[in-house]
Amino acid sequence: MPASCAELQREHLRAVTGWAQLTREVLEPLCRQHAGRVHFRPSSGGVTLVGLLPSRPQRGRSGFRDLARLAGGFDSLFQQYCVDAPQGRATPEKRLQSWMTADAYRHERQMLALDRAVGDGVMTRFVADELALPVGEGRRIVCDLLALRLDSDGRKVPAVIELKSARQMRRLVEQVQGYAAAVDSQRDAFESLFSAVLGEEVAFDGPTEKWIVWPQAGLSEDPRTQELAAEGIRVVGYLESDDAYAFRAGPKV
Repeated sequence: MPASCAELQREHLRAVTGWAQLTREVLEPLCRQHAGRVHFRPSSGGVTLVGLLPSRPQRGRSGFRDLARLAGGFDSLFQQYCVDAPQGRATPEKRLQSWMTADAYRHERQMLALDRAVGDGVMTRFVADELALPVGEGRRIVCDLLALRLDSDGRKVPAVIELKSARQMRRLVEQVQGYAAAVDSQRDAFESLFSAVLGEEVAFDGPTEKWIVWPQAGLSEDPRTQELAAEGIRVVGYLESDDAYAFRAGPKV
């Protein structure tokens, strides 16, 4: 009997979680040593070396399975795949994603620039990016960023964050809602993944928050903020300047 979509997702997430655990155990020292320059992305089949340099956003190499070898040869591998490699198409989303990920690694996974813009006293910790989930018939959904929101009372809530340089609302709403629903339906599997990445037990205390980060709409409130809030989605606008970003958060939903 063919596996159901839910079974496929659980199996996939178990594999990702295994690689996330190995990544933390073997490669975490490199993340700390090179904070803001490199990200190791676990997948179901291994680990991807991802550079976060502004001049080479998201350049890297996938398919690493011998993590001890990756750690031992890191300097030359990083130079080859993240520095010397031609950039290709450096999309605005890639630049933004690299910058936000680098900001998190520079602050022990706290997405500090985002938290300062939101100003609600909740800490947002980067967990994963580009995590694909099978949805049947050879299709998949992908989340730009997965984070954990922790308030002062210890309440922990997952967050799905979609990044876009164009304001294509209908497609974005479908993406963020679809992935958030998947996180909620596979709660146990995602709790295990978050625990493996962060090295601490994570149990969610509420449904997944849905966020969209896209270009800021002038100096006033984004005209679509209320419309998206009605869908349970929080909007954060960004401005890019000299390889850095400033954020302005819409109201809490």
